[in-house]
Amino acid sequence: MPSWPSSLPFFSGRSAYELSGPTGHILRTQPSVGPAQRRLRTTAASRPFSGAISYMSLAQLAAFEAFYRDDLRLGSLAFDAVDPLTGEARVYAFAGEYKIRPNKLGVSVSATLEIMP
Repeated sequence: MPSWPSSLPFFSGRSAYELSGPTGHILRTQPSVGPAQRRLRTTAASRPFSGAISYMSLAQLAAFEAFYRDDLRLGSLAFDAVDPLTGEARVYAFAGEYKIRPNKLGVSVSATLEIMP
């Protein structure tokens, strides 16, 4: 499994850090009459994580995009990284696209990831 490159900062912008509870682990069925029925689908649910890298140089951006394209196969593979809040080693996967915004010092990158079970 690929690991986040040590030469790149991780998604640790405190203002953009957002961790949500597990998703996709409950199955809801709506009968024709009465309240919805709920049951546990799985005990291994991913957790959405949103974050930002406040500053990247253009060289770091090129390294990030190469990692995403080549090592993660356009974001289809999971990777190891250290949680910026707890310091724990976790397995992450991109949950969709990432966004690049220019700033005074280079660029910022934001994305929604999944913390894998």
